Amino acid sequence: MNRICIGVLALTPEWISMLDSLGVRYEEVRFENNLTTSYSVLIVNKHPTTTQLQYIQQFLNEDGSLLITREVSINIFDKRDPIDDITIHLPAPYHSQVSSFSTGKGFVAQWNLSPDKEFADTSYHRKRFYFRPLMHPDELVSSVDKNALLVTLDRILSELHFHRSLPYIKKWHSPSEKPVFGFRIDSDFGTKESITNLYQLSKEYSIPFTWFLHVQAHEEWLEEFKKFEHQEIALHGYEHGTSASYEHIFNNIETGYRKLNDVGFQPKGFCVPYGIWNEALGDVLKKFEFEYSSEFTLGYDCVPFFPIHKGALHPTLQIPIHPICTGSLSRKEADEVEMTEYFEMILAKKLRSREPVFFYHHPMQIGINVWKSVFKKVQNSELNPITFLEYALFWKQRNEALIEAKFDKKNKVLTLDSSDNSIFVQIAFSSKSYRLMPASKTNKPLDSVKEYEWVDPDFPSLKTQSELQRGKMQLIKTSLLDWRNRKTL
Repeated sequence: MNRICIGVLALTPEWISMLDSLGVRYEEVRFENNLTTSYSVLIVNKHPTTTQLQYIQQFLNEDGSLLITREVSINIFDKRDPIDDITIHLPAPYHSQVSSFSTGKGFVAQWNLSPDKEFADTSYHRKRFYFRPLMHPDELVSSVDKNALLVTLDRILSELHFHRSLPYIKKWHSPSEKPVFGFRIDSDFGTKESITNLYQLSKEYSIPFTWFLHVQAHEEWLEEFKKFEHQEIALHGYEHGTSASYEHIFNNIETGYRKLNDVGFQPKGFCVPYGIWNEALGDVLKKFEFEYSSEFTLGYDCVPFFPIHKGALHPTLQIPIHPICTGSLSRKEADEVEMTEYFEMILAKKLRSREPVFFYHHPMQIGINVWKSVFKKVQNSELNPITFLEYALFWKQRNEALIEAKFDKKNKVLTLDSSDNSIFVQIAFSSKSYRLMPASKTNKPLDSVKEYEWVDPDFPSLKTQSELQRGKMQLIKTSLLDWRNRKTL
C-alpha cells in the first residue's frame, strides 16, 4: 500500500500556507519511515545531509518522484537524459523554469525558483488585465501572481504522482461539488438610495452580498443595514483612507468596529481601503478577531491562503477576488455593454476551470445592468453563491480536516480515512480528468462517481503578456494620479 502524502524536507510557514491552499496531505519527512510507501512525492527544498541523501537516492531507485527547488543543486543526483513527461500547460511566467529528468527508476522535476520566497512576497505594482486593445483595465495588485504560482506547484505535484501511477488527491475548494460565487460591495461614499438599489439586486437574484462598510459615510443611518436579510456586514474602516502608521490604521479600524458594534453588528471580515496591504496593517489585524480579510495587493484571482507576515503564518485568512470593477473599465471609456462582455468573459473562463469566482462593486459606480446580466448567468450555472464569511469558515474547516489516503497499486484499490466526512475530495489518475466525492464515501467504486474534465486556468500567453506590458509609462502615470487622489489617514 502506498500512502498518498507529500513529504517536505523543510516544512516552513510558506510551504505550509501553499500546501494548505492546494488541499494536499503533507508532513515533514520522517527518515525513519520507509520513504517509498510513506510518501507519494518528496519536496527537496533544502540540501539533505549525507545520510538523508542516501535515503532519497534509494527512494528514487524504487520509482520515487521528487520536486527539487532552486536551493538544491541537481548535481547531487544521478542525472540521466532529460525527459518530457511534464507536458502540462504551465502558466507563462513559470513554464520555462521547470525541467525534468530520470534517475534510476525515479523521476525528478527541477523548479528553478524558490516558490516559498515568491509566495511570501508582499510587493505590489499596477497591472493590466486582458480585454481589448486600448481597453485593458488596470489595477494595483500583488507583484507575484500567486494563482499562477499555486497552479504551477499543483500541476508539478500532480504529474509527479501520475509518474508513479499514484492518484493525486486533495481537498476540494468548495463545500459542495459546485464552485463558489461571492460578491463584495465596498460601500465607499454610497448613498442610501445606491445601497438600497444594490440590496434589491441581491434579493432579486438570491445572491447574498458581503458589504464592506465605509462607516463614516453611513454613520447617520447604519441602522438601515439591520433591515438587510441574508447579507453579511463587514468592515472597510471608519474613514476611507490608507496609512503605513500602526496607530492610524488601528484607530481607523477600532472606530469603525466600535460604531458597528453600537448598532448590533460584530463584523468578522475586513478589507482595507484601496486594497493596500502593508506591514502595519498585518500587525493591526492581529489585534482584532476577524476571520478573514481581502486585499488584492496581497493576492488576486486565487484560492484563499494565510499570508506570511514577518516570517510566520498570519492568523487572518486572505480571500482574494478579481481586482477589476466597473470603475476600472469606466476609466477606459467602456460602456455597460462592454463591461458586461468583460465580466462575462472572466466568469466563463473561471467556469471552464471550475475555479472560485469573486467579483466586487462600488455603489456610486455604474453597473447595475452589468451585474443583472452576470447574475443571470450565475443562476444558470454550476455555482454556489456564498458570503465571504461562510467561505472563510468553510476554508478553516477544510484546513483542519485530515484526509489519510492509501492506494494499492497491484489491485487498484483506494482507501480513504477522513476526520471530516463533509469535505469533498478531488481524485485524479491523469491530467485529463478528476472525480469529486465526499470523503465519507470511501467504499463507493470510483467508476460510479461523476467525472470532470481537468481544464487548466486560462493564463495569458507570453505574447499577450508582452502586449499588456507595453506603455509602462502610462501605468506609472496612472499610479501617480491614483496616489495623489488617495486619502491618507
